[in-house]
Amino acid sequence: MEIQVGIREVVLIAWLWIFFSLSGCDDDVPVGVFNQVTPVADATGVSITPAFSWNDATGADSYHLLLSRKDDFSTIEIEKSGLEETRYTLTEPLAKGYRYYWKVIARNADHERIAENAGLSFRVLADQVQPSPLISNYYVSPAGEDNPDRGSIEKPFKTLAYAATQVPADENDTIVLLAGTFIETEPAVIPLGVNVTGAGQDKTILSSTGVAIPRDVDPKSSQYKFWYDGSLIQLVSPHRSSPRNNNSPALPPANGNQVISNLTIDGNTKSLKAGVWVENRSNVELHHLTFKNLAQRGAVVAGGNKNWFVYPEYYLKDIRIHDCVFINSGKDLPDESLGNLNIAQLDGAEIYNITIQDNEGYGIKFIYDGYFKNTKIHDCTISLNESDAKWGEDIAIELWNIGPGNEIYRINCNTWLSLVNHPEIFGSPNGTENMHVREVKIIDQDGNSNKEAVEIGAPGIEVSHSYIENKGFGMAIWDMGRKNITIRNTIFYNTTQKENWASGAAIYIDNSRSWMFQDIHIYNNVFDTHKVAIKATFTGAGISNVQIKNNAFLNVGQSELEAMGSTISFFNNLKFKEGSATWSTSGTTALGDNVIGAPLFNNTGSRWDTFYRPSTINSFVVDKGINVGLPFSGSAPDIGAFEF
Repeated sequence: MEIQVGIREVVLIAWLWIFFSLSGCDDDVPVGVFNQVTPVADATGVSITPAFSWNDATGADSYHLLLSRKDDFSTIEIEKSGLEETRYTLTEPLAKGYRYYWKVIARNADHERIAENAGLSFRVLADQVQPSPLISNYYVSPAGEDNPDRGSIEKPFKTLAYAATQVPADENDTIVLLAGTFIETEPAVIPLGVNVTGAGQDKTILSSTGVAIPRDVDPKSSQYKFWYDGSLIQLVSPHRSSPRNNNSPALPPANGNQVISNLTIDGNTKSLKAGVWVENRSNVELHHLTFKNLAQRGAVVAGGNKNWFVYPEYYLKDIRIHDCVFINSGKDLPDESLGNLNIAQLDGAEIYNITIQDNEGYGIKFIYDGYFKNTKIHDCTISLNESDAKWGEDIAIELWNIGPGNEIYRINCNTWLSLVNHPEIFGSPNGTENMHVREVKIIDQDGNSNKEAVEIGAPGIEVSHSYIENKGFGMAIWDMGRKNITIRNTIFYNTTQKENWASGAAIYIDNSRSWMFQDIHIYNNVFDTHKVAIKATFTGAGISNVQIKNNAFLNVGQSELEAMGSTISFFNNLKFKEGSATWSTSGTTALGDNVIGAPLFNNTGSRWDTFYRPSTINSFVVDKGINVGLPFSGSAPDIGAFEF
């Protein structure tokens, strides 16, 4: 049978075709919104032949994948078009260690759409860093590029974190950070034997709003404050055979043999946890660093966490921290306050020329449970908040478990020092001191303090040649530090006249438990303007062999001494107060050669320097003291803090 089509039928079909074409009934469909999935943003350690995936885009017939080493895709390394699936695995390898940017374009015959999150970057797994004996400096610049072929001064790296992955350990190489502001989002894990130096504290700024932490680390954990995770510069070596298991064997400190210097770390209004964290590395020096606005701690130098009430198996040696500035880098937590500079398990460390200013946290503070031997902290200026909800005032220097040979000297601060040992731990060997505090000036600024200037909670402490003004009371001796205490050649001025348990005493001795206090020596001090100068009380075993000699008591309102004890000696002291002709003491068991009269001090100049010095050889205090084993000139020691 034949089918015949007439002219009218052909014309009708043509008109129908034109009608439907003009009506839009074709494949002109827009491409829907979609996103790239893997590799995720900023992924590291990615395979050299990575698998890419993305969401399905409605209306798309194919996909176009582009890879570049430039974030603006100005040059293309790999291009794959006509992909029909929402995944693709490269067959040609990428260059190891490089950062790549990738984007996907979805297309159909008439439209195309770029992925909403196009431009994600990832870094390909790098080869292990090889020794490079001919290279001594690796350079980093904010205008650099983080790829393996960089690192020279002509072609520098971009970030410290990446540069640290490209420098071999133990070759005494230096990462040199050129001037500029660096944006750091990854922790800089510094190998052993690698130094980091900037162009200067005011020229090289490491700025960070936080760095990546491992996925198995919970920042909400109560232990997070003890972990290095979240700190920017990490000099960390394992300290336990089983990480963070304090019951596993301790590991000896590694030899850091490295210096971090000449830069500023800015935590951007406390968005970064900590600046520098040194854990279980000896032979480390930090100098000319500024830490500002860190969330929890400015810097940490410690052996690592350990069980409390046991001596550490190892100490860090050859630690030097100096010429550093800390600004608002401590933290008040619900259970404790954290310090700007946090230290522990140090033997022979030296910390000096430190400036700390904070409106919240502590100054220099122990971390974990401390432990210090032969450590010197000196020439520091610390200004802190004088109102703290938990402890009354923030603490300028707080050290726990101090052993033999430590010194704190030439410190200027406005709050207090706390020196505490666990009971019965770290007693001084014969002939040594746990701590000598000297040339410390503590002046409360608002004059409304209820705290002591120095808390003595460890045995074997000597405080000398210091000045204390406007504190709630001067020094408090607690039962953890109940023996072998010497306080000499120190000026106590104007302890607040508070009706509290300490009576505003310049020196307060309190045995609230059942241990005997013994061998407390109070020599050649000046007590000026107090309600009670020295107060000693107990509810336990008692107080024995307290020696109070060669002191000048001026303008004491209620009593020079209020005490309960077994043997308290009170000899060769001077009292002066207008209209007073008698001593007011209680609790002494031996006394003699005490005098009443005007001392004839200079009464001019700084109270910590010239004010209380004898004005002439005829001053009433000259040669009126008794020999207590301290150097003196003339026929006998002078009374008060200074020899004429």
